[in-house]
Amino acid sequence: MYGALHLVTPILWRGIGAPSAGRRAFCLCVAGGLAVFAAFGAAAQDKPEKTFLGQAVTPLAGTYVVTKDLNVRGEPDTNGTKVGSFREGDRVKVVGKAKGSWLAVRADGKDLGFVYSPVLMPLIDAVIDEPITGKAAITGGTCAYRAVFEGESPIEGQMFNSVDYRAMLECRRDGKSFAFEMPLFVTEGPYNGGVKSIHQIGMDVLELAQEYERVFSTNFLYDAEKGEVRLDTVSVDKYLTADKARSMPAKTVSSALAAAITLAVQSWSPAFWSDFAKALRGSGG
Repeated sequence: MYGALHLVTPILWRGIGAPSAGRRAFCLCVAGGLAVFAAFGAAAQDKPEKTFLGQAVTPLAGTYVVTKDLNVRGEPDTNGTKVGSFREGDRVKVVGKAKGSWLAVRADGKDLGFVYSPVLMPLIDAVIDEPITGKAAITGGTCAYRAVFEGESPIEGQMFNSVDYRAMLECRRDGKSFAFEMPLFVTEGPYNGGVKSIHQIGMDVLELAQEYERVFSTNFLYDAEKGEVRLDTVSVDKYLTADKARSMPAKTVSSALAAAITLAVQSWSPAFWSDFAKALRGSGG
């Protein structure tokens, strides 16, 4: 869904605005124009140019959210004719990068105009309808997993959602079996509210709650531009093994979620599995 477009010459365009406050909070940090230009330039480099409304643009496809009200211009210039506007929280479809810090946008299947990139934030389509399945080798055994999409949740203070999954795991380690579920999420926008397409993936093992509403969490960063998932933080240091791989390649959201699950079960320490076995016995699992 895209945001409502406000046109000087009206055309039909319907969509959503910014989501309401929700259960997760992230830091919003709007980067400066130089960083924005570098990020968009790197993504569009080495691609053949095409013509858009009479202007040369480099192909650059994606959906972006508007972080501040902005005008749409008929040319990539602040003095260009105003042909429309977007409001904060609107979502726009970008199809190319023009000169300077300008991006070409389309609306309702038509070439519309150019917008100033420093006030746009990249989004990923993180909704995977098909189950994500696989098997990961761990020390002393294996873990089979299956993750299914559950819905989207607004993030407090942000203009994008977290996309939520439920992961079901069956692990066997050193002759012991572990069957459990854990909530899993990925942010559709950059985890720090910036302009680089780096998104947070998180998962919680609910059985290892340290206290009320505090569970064991493992967090990752998915760099969509680089095509990589890397381990970021865990909430309990003793549950992390120091000598395991901390990153994996991932070209798609589906492979990123699979990589995060694989890295998680491979990085959990013997202390994790020992305490987890005790927790499962205590809960009747």
